[in-house]
Amino acid sequence: MEIFQELPPKMQAYMERLFQNCTEEVKYYMRVMEVDEDETLIEAGERCSNIYIILSGRVTGIEWPMKERPYFFKDYGPGDFFGEIEYFAGLTNYRISVITVSRCRVAVIPMACYMEWLRNDADALYLRTQENMRRLIEQTADARKYLFIEGRERLMMYLIRKYEQKQPPRKLLELKQSREQLSVEIGFSVKTLNRNIKKLKEDGFIQIRKGKIVIAEEGYLQMKQHMGYYINDEST
Repeated sequence: MEIFQELPPKMQAYMERLFQNCTEEVKYYMRVMEVDEDETLIEAGERCSNIYIILSGRVTGIEWPMKERPYFFKDYGPGDFFGEIEYFAGLTNYRISVITVSRCRVAVIPMACYMEWLRNDADALYLRTQENMRRLIEQTADARKYLFIEGRERLMMYLIRKYEQKQPPRKLLELKQSREQLSVEIGFSVKTLNRNIKKLKEDGFIQIRKGKIVIAEEGYLQMKQHMGYYINDEST
């Protein structure tokens, strides 16, 4: 289908296989929307009315587990679907919020005609069930790992993610958020956050300019390498 031509080749092939027998109704009602950076694509609690497929750009998933404190738990990109898991679980409302972190192109399909097609296409249903199970298993494993990660490394993970969100990549990224905003997003107290920012600065991973965190490409690559060693050591 032409709509998927901008996806990476492997994902294009997956989409061609998935949609090869989709109904004319799905083709007719599928549309593409452009969404600017820092816009809400899905609001947690809204009624599940559409399936969303990211064609280009990056988004982040946000949970609201307690006391209205957001938990920014994962980034998503081209080829990722939203809305299916809620429907398969019998939920009538979206469970998470999805915010764009760059300008995005998104395919939108009405939930009713998408699910009517899947109920009558065993091959497509199998492909989507397989992918959703893989995604849930990975998210559960990631959440368990996060529980045992030290504060310094949690901050590194956050900074790596923020650096990677910016497309095209920059040689230097300055975070605009205040320390209070950062503490909410990471789940630290401001005191704990400041202590770990100081550690990363002393270790040469980041710079501080007028109180703001600055990540250079070299620091990003060093943090990425460190986290690769750290997570592998924790897993063994």
